[in-house]
Formats: sequence, structure tokens, C-alpha cells
Amino acid sequence: MRTATRKLLAIFGLIVVLAVSAIAQSRIQLVQGRRPVKEKTNFVVDVSREKTENPRYANAPEDVQISVVFADRPATGMVYLDGKALGRFDESQQFDSNPIDISYGRHTITVEVANEAILGRLYVTVRGGRLMEILDAQNINLTGGPDVNARIVGLERRVQQLENEIAALKKKKSAH
Repeated sequence: MRTATRKLLAIFGLIVVLAVSAIAQSRIQLVQGRRPVKEKTNFVVDVSREKTENPRYANAPEDVQISVVFADRPATGMVYLDGKALGRFDESQQFDSNPIDISYGRHTITVEVANEAILGRLYVTVRGGRLMEILDAQNINLTGGPDVNARIVGLERRVQQLENEIAALKKKKSAH
């Protein structure tokens, strides 16, 4: 009878530990099925606070992990989070990142391949936060849009004018 009670207590303890860890992490599947990737593909996710408002995660979630599985054949490439490389995979069927620090807010996950590949699954797991995929990523103004592009063109034009002015002043100075 005592061994049965001990086993039940051990199982109950295990269930509690697993339940707590399940509450403390959020997982989202960004690719289901087969998604062809010619060069690279982007996914935008939003990391928000948990509903429990654990003080441990007041400033940021604990970390994020990204898992990529390729269908059909191995692939070579890299995985990025907000433009920073997380890791490389070389002729591999699967890529699993190490835990990486992350903040609340929107983040872009990029999978870049050397040769065309087919994604079978892409999971993102965040401990201490909630995840949501932003499906209208094409409508999100990631580059700043035409206003930023117009500003860049204007600044490049201004730089060219200043370079011309400097060259004219140098020419004038050397003539004296």
C-alpha cells in the first residue's frame, strides 16, 4: 500500500511540474504542411505578456527557441531573428536553435536557404510569454515604407551636393 501511495504522489508531483512548465511557455506552429522556400521567407510574431503576470517575466520573457524541419530532402542555410543569425544548418533535415534572449513586441524570423527547399514544420517556443503570428506581414511596414525611401533619396542627393561643394572649395583653395 505504501509503494502505491508513493507512486501516486510521484506521479502527482510530475504532473504538477509539467503543468507549471506548460503554463510558463507558449508554442506556435508557423508552418503546417509544405511551404516552398526559394531563397528566404519571413514570419512575423508578436510576443506578449502572460495572463498570469508572473513578476519573473515583468521585463521580458525568459527565452525563445526555433525549430525548423524540412520536408523531402536536406537543406543548407541560416535562421535569423530580427536580422541576427541564430545558427546555420548544412545539408540537414532539421534545425533547432539554442535558447536566445528575447523581448516583448514584434519579431521577424527569417529562414534563408542556399538552394530551394520545402519547409515541413516551423515551431517557435517562448518561455514566459505568449506568442501570436502576425498573418498580414506583407502589409506591415517593415522597411519604413515610401516615406523612409524618399528621405533616403533626399539625403543621398544632399550628400552628393556637399561632396561637389567640397571638391569646388578644394579646387578654389589649390588655385590660390
